[in-house]
Amino acid sequence: MKIRIAFIVLFVLFFVNLPHELGCASVAWNGVSFHYRFKKLGATILKASLSIERVEDLYMVKAAVDSTGVTFPFFRMHNRFRSYIKEEGLEPWLYVKEVNQWGVLSHKKCYIDVLTFDLDGSKVTVERLNPPQVREIPIPPQTYDPLAIFLKYFLEAEGRGGDKIEMRIYDGIQLREVTFIPTRGEISTPLYGEIKTTCLESKVPFSSLGDKEGVIRIWYTDDERRFPVDISLEIPIAGNVQFQLERVEAW
Repeated sequence: MKIRIAFIVLFVLFFVNLPHELGCASVAWNGVSFHYRFKKLGATILKASLSIERVEDLYMVKAAVDSTGVTFPFFRMHNRFRSYIKEEGLEPWLYVKEVNQWGVLSHKKCYIDVLTFDLDGSKVTVERLNPPQVREIPIPPQTYDPLAIFLKYFLEAEGRGGDKIEMRIYDGIQLREVTFIPTRGEISTPLYGEIKTTCLESKVPFSSLGDKEGVIRIWYTDDERRFPVDISLEIPIAGNVQFQLERVEAW
């Protein structure tokens, strides 16, 4: 169940191709959310959700990942993530990471980190609330938190012409540079049936597994909605983890 690192990239790609109508600043909207499940042998193992809202002159992106009762004897996860992005310039401001997880084969992790981005100063201040700890990390230009980077790529309409998508991400642990390659095809989905999709695929190194490479694939509808309907993670040792879209809400 060593899938935490995969969610860093997973969060980003959920939103890289949001429907253009929702992302356009000239259209009145308040928010949208996507809800997913990972099932194994007919039982739900993990639930995940992602949402984006407007809060005054900021965008707020929230993500949640929870294990279910069937996994509690072996693995528990209750993780929350929030990103606040300035509407002007789409610059990351705050990234709040609340991690609470435990597993038979992994150490218990329970902490809250608050990352404050200073792009002009090329640094990030990382504050751990419990136990208290503050450190400053130098970062190169065009570095974003996992939930903030999608806004820049989405609102500036990059990576939509079939070109590769390159990202530089810092989550408070490690700076990562990731490249995704798009391909087109049809897949079967529980929510929409057989649909045409674009798949974004990338190799991802897992630092918790000695930098062994895995693969992440994300399928989104090949239409004006661009809904992310299926996510597959091939993780070294752990095998395949597949999330399927079960519900979409907009307000």
